[in-house]
Amino acid sequence: MAENLLNIRNLKVEFTTPTSVVHAVKGINLSIARGERVGIVGESGSGKSMTGRSILGLIDKPGKVSADELSFEGTELLNLGEAQMRGLRGKRIAMIMQDPKYSLNPVMTVGKQLTEAFRTADRGLSRKDAGKKAIDALNAVRIHDPERVFSAWPHELSGGMGQRVMIAMMVALGPDLLIADEPTSALDVTVQMQVLSILDELVKVGNMGLMFISHDLELVSSFCDRVVVMYSGRVMEECAADRLREAKHPYTRGLLDAMPDIKRKRDALPVLARDPAWMEAQR
Repeated sequence: MAENLLNIRNLKVEFTTPTSVVHAVKGINLSIARGERVGIVGESGSGKSMTGRSILGLIDKPGKVSADELSFEGTELLNLGEAQMRGLRGKRIAMIMQDPKYSLNPVMTVGKQLTEAFRTADRGLSRKDAGKKAIDALNAVRIHDPERVFSAWPHELSGGMGQRVMIAMMVALGPDLLIADEPTSALDVTVQMQVLSILDELVKVGNMGLMFISHDLELVSSFCDRVVVMYSGRVMEECAADRLREAKHPYTRGLLDAMPDIKRKRDALPVLARDPAWMEAQR
């Protein structure tokens, strides 16, 4: 069995408000190995993105992160200072945010943002050499006219092109772990398949671990190796991706049953019945 890149035990994320404490993540356990694609699925608000952001130390105050273990290749992340975390972000662990329109800097060209990443990682790198690396990164995500995109502003890019640029920025430094938060949301099917193909190649060639956060159960079951199902900050079920249709937990079954099926005629989609007992313990 491959050694785990990431180990999480009893991860909790809490936000203190003037009236109460909001428990966004409630003690989850998770691991990801090199070359493994782990899908994290669940409804909006289930804690998927908060789990990804907590790994990179991106939970701002009043948020609080705690865990019995949150380690990356044996290094306990919660013990690292901000300067040490900056040394890991991008180089070792990277995250593709949900929407490139809000993640790319609107007042900087694509090329400037890419070259800045390279020069921050290597202070001795010239602007010219960083530019060459940026063009290579755009080529790696199958952008056919990288010079034009290099000079473009974020608002000039389509959704699919912006998503490719985001992927290029996040994988340019060759991270060991990539957290992809809804990387194919709002993309048409053709572009979606192209983006997945790029991620698949990066995992295989670079032996990179991938945390793939999504709402799309069908997509995750066909693309990932393992699926973790979250509900209200807890893990409800974990199974091999190709056996997701055989899942046993009522919540997972409810998500699967609520998916439209063009091969089956029915009057209305079923409504998911929620059981308070689901919150008593995680699987």
